[in-house]
Amino acid sequence: MFAVCALFAESVHPSESRRDNPVVLDLDSGRVKITQFFIGMATVTIGLIGLLSAPTEEYDGIGVIVVVLVSLTTFPVSLRWFFGGWPTPKALVAYVVYADVSIGTCLLLKQELLTAIGGTVLFAVVTMFAVIAVRPSVYWVHMATNVVVLAIVSVRAALNDAASPGVVAAHTLTMLLMFAAPMILVIYVSELRSRAQESLVDPLTGLCNRRGLVAAVETVFLTSQKDRSAEMSAVVLDVDGLKRVNDTLGHHTGDAVLVDLAQHLRAVTSNKWVVARLGGDEFACVSVAEPGTTEPRIEALVAALSDTRMISGLSVSVGSATTEAHVGGSKQAIQLLLRTADAEMYRAKSTRRQSGDYSGSAPG
Repeated sequence: MFAVCALFAESVHPSESRRDNPVVLDLDSGRVKITQFFIGMATVTIGLIGLLSAPTEEYDGIGVIVVVLVSLTTFPVSLRWFFGGWPTPKALVAYVVYADVSIGTCLLLKQELLTAIGGTVLFAVVTMFAVIAVRPSVYWVHMATNVVVLAIVSVRAALNDAASPGVVAAHTLTMLLMFAAPMILVIYVSELRSRAQESLVDPLTGLCNRRGLVAAVETVFLTSQKDRSAEMSAVVLDVDGLKRVNDTLGHHTGDAVLVDLAQHLRAVTSNKWVVARLGGDEFACVSVAEPGTTEPRIEALVAALSDTRMISGLSVSVGSATTEAHVGGSKQAIQLLLRTADAEMYRAKSTRRQSGDYSGSAPG
């Protein structure tokens, strides 16, 4: 029950949405919806299997009631997949736990033990989902659970003479082979996941690159509840006079300035912003939050950045922009917001130049 509740509970936190949520890494909203549809169909189908088998000779007494109740829980869970956004990482783990407990309970209550061995194939459905949707440690716990349930059912089948020892062994080994087959997928998905992460990260600073920023913000949209209104804000900044630092002190010094600024951005943004290096000396911070909370958040961040003096003694110029956010927000909307904030940043830089408050020269 706790797992079911966790699946329905969601929150919009950029850092949490990006972390360990690989299935939405490079999929657009349409493909994510198709993925959700098939997961929902698999969930409701497993529930129907439970309901159809409960009144048969496979179960008796309290087992019938338990299997019916467990099977009925699949319907609200499947509706969540059909009509909700993509779940948060914690909710994805909760779904795997829920599926393992539900399937395991029904199999352990079966009276037809040879059928129960074959029924462990249902774990394979969850395994395919777990490989792509949760972190490896959760996947391995899931696999261990599958093996334990299979072992218990197989031992009971052997002790109760459900079939000859050879038949029980053959069925058990077949299921173990089914469990082992996704190992190839694990290796393949791990490699894809590693490459995808590398393509989204700036190698110098470790922040998101431009593509990673867009992917991160789109993930926030995908994990948002449809009925939740929100605003998307962007703060864009660049380093004043970095070109002169590169020209006079060398690019290694300029790189040190950028790394220092990246560390400062991590410190002042906490988990409220997705932070990225757009290229060169330009950085961006993007946030999706409830209306009414964005203005103070922007003001606090702009104030912190406007007062920034890095190890080089250089300052930064800052610009910001805000727009209404929509679930399924497009890349174009994010890029437009960044361009608006970028234009505001250059206006601020020009104003500072005219007022003389501009550290555009390299440190002596």
